[in-house]
Order: sequence, then C-alpha cells, then structure tokens
Amino acid sequence: MAKFPKHPPYIPIIKWQSWEQRALDQVDAALRPRVRPCIEIRTSKQHLSLMGKLQKIWPHEVLVDYANPSGQLTHTRQNELLDFLQHAVQQKLPVSPVLGPSYLATMGVRFTKLAAALPFVTIRLRLSALSVPADKLQLAQGAFASLKAAGIKSALMVDLGVSPKDWQPAEVASFGQDLRSLAAIGYESIHVVSGAYPASLASVKTGAANFNRCDWLFWSDVNSNVPDLAVGFGDYGTLSPEWTEKILELRSNRIALRYTRDDNWLILRAGGKTTSDSIAISEILVNNYPQDFKGPGYSFGDLLLSERADPNFPVKRKRCGHYHITEAWSHHIAYVLKEQY
Repeated sequence: MAKFPKHPPYIPIIKWQSWEQRALDQVDAALRPRVRPCIEIRTSKQHLSLMGKLQKIWPHEVLVDYANPSGQLTHTRQNELLDFLQHAVQQKLPVSPVLGPSYLATMGVRFTKLAAALPFVTIRLRLSALSVPADKLQLAQGAFASLKAAGIKSALMVDLGVSPKDWQPAEVASFGQDLRSLAAIGYESIHVVSGAYPASLASVKTGAANFNRCDWLFWSDVNSNVPDLAVGFGDYGTLSPEWTEKILELRSNRIALRYTRDDNWLILRAGGKTTSDSIAISEILVNNYPQDFKGPGYSFGDLLLSERADPNFPVKRKRCGHYHITEAWSHHIAYVLKEQY
C-alpha cells in the first residue's frame, strides 16, 4: 500500500548492467506501476543492449538518460539517444527521455518530433547546493516553455547528487520555497533525487557496519515542509552518485552485502569473494538479524539470501558473486515501495 498515494512514482536511478537488469526484471508485478526507473546509459555497448532488451526486461513507464556522470551529453550520445527514441516510438514503448535543460535547444527538430510521440520529457536539474540559483530557475522555466510550445508534456527531476549529510530546519524551509518556485512553472511533477550510499566501503573491515540513508531522511523532511507540492522521491539506491564505469575496474576482492533498512544500510563484509564467503555473510544476515531480514517472499533479493543461508539448499544452486548487486537493488526497491513510499 502506497504511503503517499498522491505523489508521483518512485524514481530509482539505475545503471544498465546485467546485474541491475536482473533486479528490474524481478520487481514484483504489483509494485511496477509505482516505480519509474531512470536508466542511465553510459556507453555505446549499453545503448545497443537497451535497444535489444528493454522491451523484455521493463516494458513499463521508464526514464532514459544518455548523459555522462556530470550531465554532459556529447554529440555521439545525442545521436544514440535519438536512435533509441526512434526505436521506442516504433515499438510503442512508454519511454521518456531525460535531458539537462541546456541541451534541449541543441537536440533539434528530430528530437522534438520523437518526443511529441512519447509520454513526456524529464528535465534533470543538477544542483550543487541546497538552493536553486536564479540561472537554474531560468533554465527550468525556459525548458518548460520550449517543450510546452511544441505540445510536449514535461516533468522535473531536481538532482542533488550526493545527499546532504546534515541539515538545519531553516535550510529545509528555504529549499522548500525554491521548490515552490519550480512547482509554479507548471511541470507535470517534481522529484527531489539524491544518493547517500558511500562511494567506498574501504572503511568497513571484515564484519558489520551501517551507513545512514540521508537521501530518504532529507526527502522526508522536505516533503513534510511542502506536503502540498507532492514532491516525488528518487534515489541512487545501493550505488553512490559518484560511481563511474572506471570504478568497475577497481572492484574490491572482498564481497559485501548491502541490506536496506528504515534509515540506514546494513553492510556485512566478508574476508574474500568466494562462494563460501557469500554463504557466510548471508547466514549472518538471516540468522543474526531476524528483526531486519524480511524473508524469501519479500523480494527476489531476499529469496537469494534465504537460499544461500539455507543449509539444505544445494550449494551449486546458490547464486553468489555479482548476484549481491542484484539482491541489494531488488530488496532496496521493494523496501522503499512496501515500507516507506
């Protein structure tokens, strides 16, 4: 049951890699109408994969962003985005492109024609502080006016990047007033998105730790400050906003389990990355944290954990390794939708 039924769908900002694809593919059918993933496509290889796989994995309402981590959209990526939107229109996929407001003018007539055949365009307004400066407000106003003139609906995503770690009531109130200014523009919906998952787990030695979910905590305070705006919630899930493809090559040789709880993530880190290590930390979660573990029926991720911790389940069928990425995302999406939003 939705806790905020008048708010727009939850937006998890998620990468298009095989383990994240598995998590999306396994989202419970009853939850799918309440989640609108924002899929970030960072490479030409991912672009081709999206063309071939999206319809099977997620044939539902979805946002697609082809920009790089800092929001830049190169000429090559613009052309690939246009090709994908052409594909989406032909296949009648409910895809909505995501653009930084300054790129709208450079996308050309082809974009305008394609966007007019799609549900809407999402403008991603990236902020570096808890305020909306005048130039950003003007960009948001200009983007809305341009799209409206072309008969295209639009939504706004206010992206803070890394979540603030602490904040004062006065800062929330001031930010709430900025959101009122943005809401007055006329967008179909507004989301406030940020990510609190740490960029590195280097501080976690073998054993347990937890990290505050400041993304959810900050949004909750903002939502309480401007409840009438129905500001949507979005986050970066169990991946840091600072993550880039280059970090892929620096992956640790120690497996970590990330388990979303109400206001923090429980981290259980193994001493290695073998099947035995995966099984051991799964057993710790299931057996030592019964007040937190939700059980195999809660999500695909919780099923994976339950199977791994079950001594009677055949070891050769226990899905380990990179499945920890799938399980973390799967449980996280389920938790946000079932317990919080």
